[in-house]
Amino acid sequence: MVRRIPPEAYGRDYFLNPCLDGYQEYLEGTLSAVKAKRLDMLSLQEGTSVLEVGYGRGELLLHCALKGATVAGVDYSPEAYAIALDTLRGFPDADVRLADCRRLPFDASSFDRVFSGDVIEHLCFEDAIEMLKEMYRVTRPGGFMLVHTSPNTVFTKCVYPIAKHILRRIDHASVEAIEEQLQVMNRVHIDEYNLITLRRSAAAAGLRQASVWIDKDLMRSGEQRHTRAFAKNRLVRLANALGKYAAVRFILGNDLYLKCLK
Repeated sequence: MVRRIPPEAYGRDYFLNPCLDGYQEYLEGTLSAVKAKRLDMLSLQEGTSVLEVGYGRGELLLHCALKGATVAGVDYSPEAYAIALDTLRGFPDADVRLADCRRLPFDASSFDRVFSGDVIEHLCFEDAIEMLKEMYRVTRPGGFMLVHTSPNTVFTKCVYPIAKHILRRIDHASVEAIEEQLQVMNRVHIDEYNLITLRRSAAAAGLRQASVWIDKDLMRSGEQRHTRAFAKNRLVRLANALGKYAAVRFILGNDLYLKCLK
């Protein structure tokens, strides 16, 4: 039986949960380290057209608009729609819609950049493939689509159950915060990924020219709320330095990306 999360599961209390990445930065009007990296990867210029699939609170779209991009977004949660409208109230031309990622309400080749961050893991395999196909369809020739997902199942299933006992000795409170976030994720993540399974999904969607990789910055430069407490530890710093090796990233990395030019 195919499992799907209903939009009602993503209420206001979900998006404004302090456990979620970027919540504190959202309150401050900034971006988390992960979201800031995504923004840089979009390589925006004045007038670049951007579609975000699954905009959540809408802060990434806001920062795209602040860079001069023409922004649009879809999300199927009514609460996300209400929050994002408020976030983007300074940009009345922002095309924020309540819509299904499997059937994007836009013509083919409509956007220079099509992005989705931390959405695909909330979808069953069949729906994820449809989303990837739709994202590619609405991307303009010469543009690209970009997908981010986290965590990496190799790390969470094989490494973290052991590593958390070591990390607790470094900073107990941070591990408890990670555990709390994992509980939230377990309720709504249907199909998490690793490097192999994300490549398989790209192939299943027909994205034969897609690049799939794990970020070598394992500790998110020590700027993310969960990594900040560990960044000065020598053992953790050594592991992060080894992130330049693909085998280490495969095991310890948690930020997976898929990019496909059109």
